[in-house]
Amino acid sequence: MSLILSIETATTVCSVALHHGGTLIAHTALFMDRSHSEYLMPIIESLLKNSNCDRKSLAAIAISGGPGSYTGLRIGTAVGKGFCYGLDVPLIAVCTLEGMAYSMRPFVDADTLLCPAIDARRTAIYTLITDQVGQIKSPPHVALLDSTIYRDGLPNQPLLFFGDGALKCKTFLTENKNIRFIEQVVPSAIQIGYLAFAKFQQQLWADVADYTPCYLSQFQEK
Repeated sequence: MSLILSIETATTVCSVALHHGGTLIAHTALFMDRSHSEYLMPIIESLLKNSNCDRKSLAAIAISGGPGSYTGLRIGTAVGKGFCYGLDVPLIAVCTLEGMAYSMRPFVDADTLLCPAIDARRTAIYTLITDQVGQIKSPPHVALLDSTIYRDGLPNQPLLFFGDGALKCKTFLTENKNIRFIEQVVPSAIQIGYLAFAKFQQQLWADVADYTPCYLSQFQEK
């Protein structure tokens, strides 16, 4: 049985999903800033109850591995590890940006590259570049939008920037006619679960004791 609980807390969205055999069976999302510490566990318990699933039937826990909010990732990782220790099940970490890109792959043609963008404060975003079939062209990194080196180094082909960093991208990248922007795309545990199932089949577990999320940049107090 491959019942996987997926947790997404990399941004302001608190999202939880259940997948069985790679098929989505339930999902809940709370769009509330700084809600993770208070609501993540109640959301999980409610999702399991409403799905008639006992936590002991879970085969693995999948978490959004970043980059993103330091606090959000830390909370999601702690809760995920707690389930893994308590149930003696593996931990699966999925790149937040890859999950976002996965959600947009059906909506672009083969020539368009996907650039998920998570706001990283000031003029920076967390991003990567991938093609329609999921091949990574540029791994997760911090992009400084006010850098001419970054702007001039973008591929000369259609690019789609999307996510909560897309509005910031518009300010600096509008002159590049290859680029389109979509703001209303958020990370979701749904995509984390889909990608986690492939890792589950290959037994690509994260080390529960030593795993830390991909923060990319040092945490800064507001």
